[in-house]
Amino acid sequence: MSGPTAQSSDTRHATADRVRRPDDGPSLSLTPFHAAGVGFLIVGLLLALYQGLQEFGLVPAASWITWTHIHFVTVGAFTQLLFGTLPQLAARKLGRPAPSSRTTGAAFLGLNGALVLAWYGRAFGEPLWFEVGLATIWLLTGWLFAALVAMARRSDGERVRDPTVGFYLLSPLVYLLGLGLAFGLFSRSLDVPGGWLGLREAHVHANAWGFLGLAAIGTLYDLFPRLVDAELYSKRLKRYSFPLFALGIVPLVVGPVLEMGRTVTAAGLALYAAGYLLYVYTLFRTYRAGTTNGTALSVLAAQAWILGPAGFAPFVLFGVPLGIPEPRLETGALHFFFLGWALPIALAGSLLVARSLEWPGTDVRSDAGDRTHGFVPVAGVPSVVGTRTVLAWNLAVLVVGIGFFYQDQSWSALLRGPGYAVLLGVWGYYLVRIVGHRRSVRSPAPRS
Repeated sequence: MSGPTAQSSDTRHATADRVRRPDDGPSLSLTPFHAAGVGFLIVGLLLALYQGLQEFGLVPAASWITWTHIHFVTVGAFTQLLFGTLPQLAARKLGRPAPSSRTTGAAFLGLNGALVLAWYGRAFGEPLWFEVGLATIWLLTGWLFAALVAMARRSDGERVRDPTVGFYLLSPLVYLLGLGLAFGLFSRSLDVPGGWLGLREAHVHANAWGFLGLAAIGTLYDLFPRLVDAELYSKRLKRYSFPLFALGIVPLVVGPVLEMGRTVTAAGLALYAAGYLLYVYTLFRTYRAGTTNGTALSVLAAQAWILGPAGFAPFVLFGVPLGIPEPRLETGALHFFFLGWALPIALAGSLLVARSLEWPGTDVRSDAGDRTHGFVPVAGVPSVVGTRTVLAWNLAVLVVGIGFFYQDQSWSALLRGPGYAVLLGVWGYYLVRIVGHRRSVRSPAPRS
């Protein structure tokens, strides 16, 4: 009786070793960016709680809450995680050394100081401080892009041709465009055919679908199979999807600025969506072939929401009435993107960071005593949420979005109230478990 069971267990571990260990390389290091990313997720939770109470008139209204809430999750949490992780992942992918801890520390201080300045200037109507902060973030993003390009130039051609490297290079490049557009949104008046609304749409496309989306897609192509102990379903589909993303993101940014939504923007949307369908299909087939867990399921389910705004775009671009005022449509669509897609990805990334990474020069072991390699543990992928929680989260995202669309109806509060309660509850529980996982791996390794 014990023989087949033991053999089956050995086979599973051997399969995990074949899948994970050839690509592990040196372990990744925890940086101040990672700690700050989790911190911003905590602050974002408090802001979301305040915004929910504000929606129902239970607290004084603050005009800067919405902007702050969104940007603390994106520029705060997500950007922090990417600045801390992308250079290390790219270095491993390209076989090059990562930036030094001194360089990383300087970039960390610069980015967070700039974020404070940009927030203060935006929240309290001080354009100069906003511009100084935004310009600093732009320069540091330029440094990130230059560092990745330098790694690629010094690496051999076979490594550079990996589509993941293309995603890593394109992501900060598009972010530079999105940050540049922000000057025209909040401090400098830019006379473009699309006007202020066109600048805002292009800014969102560049930062959300460009910087955050492309970086996450490139990373998940590599890491998602390791979450479920499986091989990527199709490397060919991965290669096919990258040019579709690359060709699609440019018109998605340029079209709104030129006020050419029905031609340029629509073409970009079609290309990007085609690449995204190949990507989601690849992840879904990979998930079906592997050993499932709550973290992987949460990440997979979140993929449905990145194109949330795209589902409404054809109606807006071609003037098809939906009976929903356009400002509310945009608010609800962005809610789908940020809370449906970006936040679950950031939480899952923070969980893996807390579980797998350690400050430079120290050693980390999992609860089972197995050495952790890189971003995903060799065994025992941490899981916080289960199937029911993932379902509850995504249903809450849906009902809150519908509540945004029909907020003038008396029944909308019946959707948004419980929906916010579920989202905030799961968000807070996730953060508690992240901190708990971090503490569990800080115990010193046994001496030999």
